[in-house]
Amino acid sequence: MTCHHAQLEQILPDKVCLAVVRGDVSSRLFPTEESAIANSVEERRREFMTVRHCARSALSDLGAPAVALPPGPDRAPQWPDGVVGSMTHCVGYRAAAVGWRSEELTSIGIDAEPNEPLPRNVLALVSPVTNGECCRALRRVVLV
Repeated sequence: MTCHHAQLEQILPDKVCLAVVRGDVSSRLFPTEESAIANSVEERRREFMTVRHCARSALSDLGAPAVALPPGPDRAPQWPDGVVGSMTHCVGYRAAAVGWRSEELTSIGIDAEPNEPLPRNVLALVSPVTNGECCRALRRVVLV
């Protein structure tokens, strides 16, 4: 059920390991992770479990051990020493990306959202460029 997502792989540095799951999997949680979601609804428990499954799969690909990844005080996952990473989830999609911390790789950030049109006027709030400017910029990148 785990697969690698080509689009994210294309934009992440080569030293980053990525794991993606579409849907949910049943996976073992560490006690500290279990206690973090003890009072959560079932949907939250499934996404939490599955995205940690992704993270441990990516950590394994990196050569790092499977460890507990409890949320910290800011709700961000607590990665093992020397590792940077990011987890994301949305409806039907879970992913994690990890890499060894280095001068070239000080953090990783990935995010997933449903592939749907943005509500009216949202693009202006989240992007400083217009659609036309964005398309022209992408065209230059693709042609170079």
